[in-house]
Amino acid sequence: MTSEVTAIDNRLMMLKKRFAERTTAQLTELAPKLADWQGGVCHPDDLQDLYHLLHRLAGSSGTFGFHQLGEEASQLEQLIKEVIHTVEPAQLSTGCQIEPAVLTRLSQLSQLLLAAEAPASTAINWDLVEHTGEKTQLLVLDAGLAALGEALMTYGFNVRHCENLPQHCTQCWHPASIIITPAALLSQVVAWNQQQAQAQHKAPAPILCIGQDDSFQARYALAAQGADGLFMQPVEVPKLAKRIEQLKAEQQQHHASKVLLLDDDQELTEHYRVVLTQAGKNVKVMAQPEGLLAVLAEFRPDIVLLDVHMPPYSGVTLARMIRLEPEWLSLPIIYLSSEQDRDLQINALAQGADEFITKPISDEQLIRTVRTLCYRARQLAKLVSCDGLTGLLNHSHIKQALTHEYARVQRLGHHTSIAILDLDHFKQVNDRHGHGVGDLVIKALAQVLQKRLRTTDHLGRYGGEEFVIILPDCKLAQSELMFKDICHHFSQLSFIGSDGTFHATVSVGLAELNNFSGEEQALNAADDALYQQKQAGRNGVTCYQHPRLGRDENLAQDGAD
Repeated sequence: MTSEVTAIDNRLMMLKKRFAERTTAQLTELAPKLADWQGGVCHPDDLQDLYHLLHRLAGSSGTFGFHQLGEEASQLEQLIKEVIHTVEPAQLSTGCQIEPAVLTRLSQLSQLLLAAEAPASTAINWDLVEHTGEKTQLLVLDAGLAALGEALMTYGFNVRHCENLPQHCTQCWHPASIIITPAALLSQVVAWNQQQAQAQHKAPAPILCIGQDDSFQARYALAAQGADGLFMQPVEVPKLAKRIEQLKAEQQQHHASKVLLLDDDQELTEHYRVVLTQAGKNVKVMAQPEGLLAVLAEFRPDIVLLDVHMPPYSGVTLARMIRLEPEWLSLPIIYLSSEQDRDLQINALAQGADEFITKPISDEQLIRTVRTLCYRARQLAKLVSCDGLTGLLNHSHIKQALTHEYARVQRLGHHTSIAILDLDHFKQVNDRHGHGVGDLVIKALAQVLQKRLRTTDHLGRYGGEEFVIILPDCKLAQSELMFKDICHHFSQLSFIGSDGTFHATVSVGLAELNNFSGEEQALNAADDALYQQKQAGRNGVTCYQHPRLGRDENLAQDGAD
């Protein structure tokens, strides 16, 4: 990590040097104009160029360590803005005068390039924003929770038991852990968790408590100590598993966040890109807005960072243009600007953006702001796109994901499998044990799918007890093995019904998206395969067979492709 941080700092220092060289050249070009303006008038085009230069310096100088230059440029920017906004239109056509005191301050800007400070990145502990991508590990403390840990292993979680009190254990803690502890041990566990995190320069792990006191006072005390969840004994394992999946998703979401950055200041944009990429973001940069809608459709960002001033374009107008498309009405758009006037900021926000970040912003503030906004955006998107019971994509959004994946298959040519799953004899489960138990069975299947499938797969609840799964870059034979494993593990789960424990099973139909002229045809083929599996006895997997080929020929052809 040390060599990587050194490389990052070297890259940022190079950008700082480029910024200083570019600014020096621009201020050198400005010097003769300042002399001309001393004895005459400033042409309107020159006045606008001067304003844009000051706006750039006000927004980016601080990022590269030139704080005095940025502060002075910000003050001068406001003075020049007043000149532009207060003179009569007739004066602008012939030129206008700039006060001698302002011209003197403009001539001294180049001297402030000598007053540089260390780049802000040296204050960042990159370990705290880096995400390992390792598989989540459940750390179950106390031998009394051993049975709970075994139940969670059935759902596919990687569980490690620690029978020692946490302060006596130095080997169990891991940055990708989720800790499960008796509520009575929480204060000790919190102290140990923070100690281990600080020693490894990582963020503390989430903590879930298992307790017996459900009172307001008990819950308040646990929240004050930093617990991330409370589950009463006897624990409803499906609910606990769902909460674990939520925490796991939160840990992984920061790494997967996609940021579209649109700014015409090349050095500043590259600085932001380097910093956000190192912090685990997937960043795409645009210096000019032409082709913006095509990039949105292809990249599908979680948020857009958009400069307000990009002559000849306006960031405010670009935000409104994005909102013309219904698909992007909920896309978070964040303005980047050195504009200090709060009224102007609010007016800009009213035109279609969601947040206003004032330049300059430190690297650490940028990381935290983008991380928070990405997380918020994903949480809001989940409310719209996800099924309330399972947390998987709902019917319309899994269909939308299928349409997008079919387009990718046609363009890139990779293999993608599609699966339809249906719980066996589910009506009997509802009739015999009640709809509440039926809901637990549905949620349990969703959790097994989330644990056993890849993060790149698209999981959706198609309706009732039926699920649709899209597996990009996955051939049919590979998909069949994965779902056979899922069928086996799901059949091992125990559910508590009205007359004791029972087990449930699931049937799966598979088809390969590449083999069809459209996504609907592929979906129908997977449904046909599901029907064949139901007829064959349920609790298993059937692959769709081309009418002219047998099963072995289908799989042989799939393996040969």
